[in-house]
Amino acid sequence: MSDTVLLTGATGQVGAALLPHLLSAPETRVLALIRAKNAEHLATRLAELRRDLPGGDRLDAVAGDVTLPDLGLSATDRARVDADVTSLLHSAAAVSFDLPEAEAMRQNVGGTEAMLAIGRRLAERGRLRRMDHVSTCYIAGRRTGRVLETEIDVGQSFRNTYEQTKCRSELRVQASGLPISVHRPSIVVGSSKTGATRAFNVLYWPLKIYTRGWWRTFPGRPETPVDVVPVDWLAHAIAKIRAQPETIGKTFHLAAGEAAPSVAEMEKLIRGITGGPALRYVHPGFYRYFVRPLLWPLRLTRRGSRIFRGGNVYLAYFGQNPVFDTSNARAALGQAGGAPPVAEYFETVLKYAMEKGFAGATPG
Repeated sequence: MSDTVLLTGATGQVGAALLPHLLSAPETRVLALIRAKNAEHLATRLAELRRDLPGGDRLDAVAGDVTLPDLGLSATDRARVDADVTSLLHSAAAVSFDLPEAEAMRQNVGGTEAMLAIGRRLAERGRLRRMDHVSTCYIAGRRTGRVLETEIDVGQSFRNTYEQTKCRSELRVQASGLPISVHRPSIVVGSSKTGATRAFNVLYWPLKIYTRGWWRTFPGRPETPVDVVPVDWLAHAIAKIRAQPETIGKTFHLAAGEAAPSVAEMEKLIRGITGGPALRYVHPGFYRYFVRPLLWPLRLTRRGSRIFRGGNVYLAYFGQNPVFDTSNARAALGQAGGAPPVAEYFETVLKYAMEKGFAGATPG
């Protein structure tokens, strides 16, 4: 049965990885929503996405913006969406953790509401088969212990506006009544096969300062779980889940879950790859209130300011984390379909990042 998917975030980390999986089905067409200044710019961005992409002739694009009403579509493109689209896949999001709340709300909650509005219109016309919404495991915020796939807001507090607004987005999705599946990735790193990534954030920040010899004192707990998945596995998992009608109405933790390594296990793995020195662990609370104020002069240097900014954004993810239950994901993906062990691919991921200097983006 033919299917035309309206995809947001096609030029991002997850969306770009999804394209070859979606187009592997010969009956599937993808219509990507892309921000573009004009028709020429749109054509250029579409050509970049199609390059070396199997089935790329079934990928097309419309200009738009998820933060605008009706996705910012022109009247012609809106009519095209209404006439052609049969499913939605919303992977666009503002992933910066330090955005002001109003801006994070505009992009993440506003973008979700705009997609839901399209979904309602398609449903009224009897065209909507399903919508897939990419969220994050970290809507769990500062929770510890086991977090279930069925839970959204249980009164948790949040570490940043990204977590907060993604949680609010899920609440909007839950209340919509549309045929939706929610996909919650954990920390996403580069491809397990090539290491390629479009975003050097979260886990890449401590990797960067460690491999460059900038810092050996680590404000984190050795026992804290660090749940990591490679982007190629994540894209495969989302594509496989959305191909199953029985997954509609369910939420999936696309995570390592019980198999997630601890901070100390990650350190051992990284040291084995790089031959670097052991870390000195400092309790995050002690570091925040007693050590960090003494290091204030370091902010006056370029390196120091970069370390402090990254620390403000990412250190909270190495002091405490929950364990993500993956029952729904295991049922949909099969026992052999879980996230690969981090030790199997992390050398590829780390060496790629080091070769690129932890900067820039790639099309792969």
